[in-house]
Amino acid sequence: APAVALTYMFWVQGYKLNEAFNLLMSKRSCFPKLDAIKSATADILTGLKKKPVTLTWSGDNCSTVEISGLDIGWGQRIPLEFDEERGLWTLNRELPEGHYEYKYIVDGVWTCNEYEPITSPNKDGHVNNYVKVLGDNADSISAAVRMMAGDAPIFLEDL
Repeated sequence: APAVALTYMFWVQGYKLNEAFNLLMSKRSCFPKLDAIKSATADILTGLKKKPVTLTWSGDNCSTVEISGLDIGWGQRIPLEFDEERGLWTLNRELPEGHYEYKYIVDGVWTCNEYEPITSPNKDGHVNNYVKVLGDNADSISAAVRMMAGDAPIFLEDL
């Protein structure tokens, strides 16, 4: 619910995102994800198209492989399907343009795939895999980058 309140303040009431966040935090300690709100704003206002993405985990020496992060957040998991012919666990998903971090959970153990791009350590020292989904429309990408860079509300007439 805090993210909904923050988004309402940002989208409807015209607060700068950081101002809305500080006001919300002064009333209630919570942890809404500012980057997720910026991403959703960019997706809605620019109409970013989804692109197919395939993620794979190699090996048949495990019983379950899941992914967390991506567009579903760190509290959710998506199971990968095992392709016996190729000996790969795969996930086919359509994602809007953007940068997505994720991690594999192999038999309950969180890990990165060393054969896919890996982030630098974050403030907590964690590293994740990531995928960049690129679009075809330079104007929508440019508008999304402008929205993600600042914290001021951007309206359709600004695009």
